[in-house]
Amino acid sequence: MGLRRRSREKTLQILYSMEFATDSITKEAIEMYYEYYNLPSKNFDEETETEEKNFINYLLGEVTNNSDRVEELIEEAAINWRMNRIALIERNILRMSVAELVDESNGVPFKATINEAIDIAKKFGSKESSSFVNGIINKVADIIDVKSKKL
Repeated sequence: MGLRRRSREKTLQILYSMEFATDSITKEAIEMYYEYYNLPSKNFDEETETEEKNFINYLLGEVTNNSDRVEELIEEAAINWRMNRIALIERNILRMSVAELVDESNGVPFKATINEAIDIAKKFGSKESSSFVNGIINKVADIIDVKSKKL
């Protein structure tokens, strides 16, 4: 599993845990995750672990700093669905992926973001999760015209 995939999965787990701790601050959620739930990888050295943590911090920062815009885009794309009606796993995959799409400066190709979201939905969600996530993210990509901005 690649560094970015592993980072995205950990970010999803942290976002999911934050759903249950309403007073949780992102920094505290990250610290708690690493203290209690992080499984070390035998293939990662210290530099790679630092890269992983940096990408997790980046994703969480994008989600929290742009939460209003991200949720607005998701609700616009998910016709007749409000955020609180979307299942927690899918909701947080969407938040993370849309936040990544909205950031035009990150250099991540939009297709990579979409494919990662679909694969993570297959792993952590229900049977229908990947189709739902794919549909919403592609619609958001059309709304913000990311396909002409990112390769």
